[in-house]
Amino acid sequence: MAPHPVPNWRLRPATLDDAGRLHILTREPPVYRFLFDGTPPSEAFIANRVAQAIAHRTTPGLGMWLLENGAGPYLGCIELRPSGSPRQAEITYLLHPATWGQGLATRMAWTITAQAFQLSHIDAVIAGHDIPNHQSRKVMHRLGMRFHQDVQYPLGAGAEYILQRSDPGPTPRPALIAIE
Repeated sequence: MAPHPVPNWRLRPATLDDAGRLHILTREPPVYRFLFDGTPPSEAFIANRVAQAIAHRTTPGLGMWLLENGAGPYLGCIELRPSGSPRQAEITYLLHPATWGQGLATRMAWTITAQAFQLSHIDAVIAGHDIPNHQSRKVMHRLGMRFHQDVQYPLGAGAEYILQRSDPGPTPRPALIAIE
């Protein structure tokens, strides 16, 4: 039985108009520390990333979504994009630090992963983290992902995790977030 959606939270597809506000979110030091290798990304980089995500929407399940709760500007973002293998995608998530510790990263990631497995040809979702980023690793474990391989990032060693369509997934299942 699927859990009920998380009240008041929703994921909506990103548009080009969102690039400026998303850029502000990515300039939070705790956000860019690991996700952007310790350097705040440029506005042009974020705008390009949003444009690429919009182009990826031609493949069911891929794209970028913004996390909103109806009380103001969006507080997070999640992207599922091609990973280089035809039946595999990479998931990336970020949240405003004020929302950390509420289970939202796990819920966003499970919502988008479950949708991708249901709607598309994607058989595996990968995610990576810098070794010191213990919180991101915990999200991957809560999703039921398993270690896939060691990787090297600009800031040092990292690890990549994988969840395949045939894997059991998270136990218990995280509550889903409504998708527009």
